[in-house]
Amino acid sequence: MTTDPGAEPAGDERVAARGLVAVLSGDLFFGMRIRTTLRQLGYTVALAQDSAAFTNHLQRGDQRAVLGLIDFNRPVAWQALQGAIATGIPMIAFGPHTDVDGFRAARAAGVARTIANGEFSNSLADLAARYARAN
Repeated sequence: MTTDPGAEPAGDERVAARGLVAVLSGDLFFGMRIRTTLRQLGYTVALAQDSAAFTNHLQRGDQRAVLGLIDFNRPVAWQALQGAIATGIPMIAFGPHTDVDGFRAARAAGVARTIANGEFSNSLADLAARYARAN
């Protein structure tokens, strides 16, 4: 069994009232920045470095994610995520503003919102408030 370094323990006493946010990011440092911001806002965060772990984090035990964040700064297996994206959990994808193909691929996969890295970093709290869906 592999452990995901970004996953919070299932029995974490800090399980947030606002819900679970699953994050797919190959950049552990940036993923931890996202986690810190969201935890300060009251969310539980599960980081994944691959699409299988991300999909698993969308439904952890009896807790269903209220939001999914997909980092396409590195290649993303969009086809592997289509089932996860189709669950109805709002998804936001972010990446370099110059990656036109990445934005097109995310939109074609059905992501609710695509956004450039800079805007994502500057407005994460607002994005979470707007897109997170209570279960």
